[in-house]
Amino acid sequence: MPPISIRAARESRDLVRSALALDRVDAELCSYPEVREETLRMTEPEAVLMLGLSRLPDAGGRVADDPRRPLARFGSLALRPAGVPMEFRIAGGAFDTVRLRLRASRIAPVLAGLALDDALLAACFDIRSPAIEDAMLRIAGELDHPRPDSAALAEALVTALLIDLRRYLEEAVRHAMRRKGGLSARALRTALAMIEGDGPAPEIDALANACGLSRHHFIRCFRQSTGIGPGTAIRRHRIARAKAMLLDGRHPVEEIARTLGYSGAPALCVAFRRETGRSPSAWRAQMR
Repeated sequence: MPPISIRAARESRDLVRSALALDRVDAELCSYPEVREETLRMTEPEAVLMLGLSRLPDAGGRVADDPRRPLARFGSLALRPAGVPMEFRIAGGAFDTVRLRLRASRIAPVLAGLALDDALLAACFDIRSPAIEDAMLRIAGELDHPRPDSAALAEALVTALLIDLRRYLEEAVRHAMRRKGGLSARALRTALAMIEGDGPAPEIDALANACGLSRHHFIRCFRQSTGIGPGTAIRRHRIARAKAMLLDGRHPVEEIARTLGYSGAPALCVAFRRETGRSPSAWRAQMR
């Protein structure tokens, strides 16, 4: 079947594989078919928090009818506010996601008092929070393997992640106000695309070269732009990919380690335990 528009994919009856109706929230596990590369405008009727469970196509967005605003990059975890006309650019591909469609009264406390400016949009579109990712992954696990108490657990997870989301956005806005310098928008997109690409993690020197900077200058600018160093960003992304593969359940730990560029399962276990406090097997068992 030829690629279809993202709008047609969103309206397909086959998009949602599993769903839970919670308190002013719909939690949904989605499988998008092959979509085509396009630029489109849309206004979300409800706020949508989405986590990619597979590699997402490159995408960016901004408020519509304001070409002065730069395109904010979409990460694997993103919030799209409701009621704001947005312009999106998306590359083609097929992908799986877990999403929360949040009613206005449920998301309002998260966004209260925050101005929808470039800094907040960038923070919404590229959320980097292991706590929120873990909560979304656990919700995905409940959707994939529902039990009688799945709705109760998912509801508790939503409550917790919304608190974490408010804290994250407040800190992101404070960081943006303090930030001086940093990478250009193009250099940051280049570095993040390399960090989040398939295969083994890139070396920091390779990231610096791609951005046309020395290693030291690149590390300093990357930290100014993101609030973390490139080594931390690389490590967190590898662990996030490992979590998604563990949750999928089809991949043994050794295969995950090799896919992500670790020397073997022991090396992945050390890195995973350092980041999460648990072994990959223990983390997978907890999620189940």
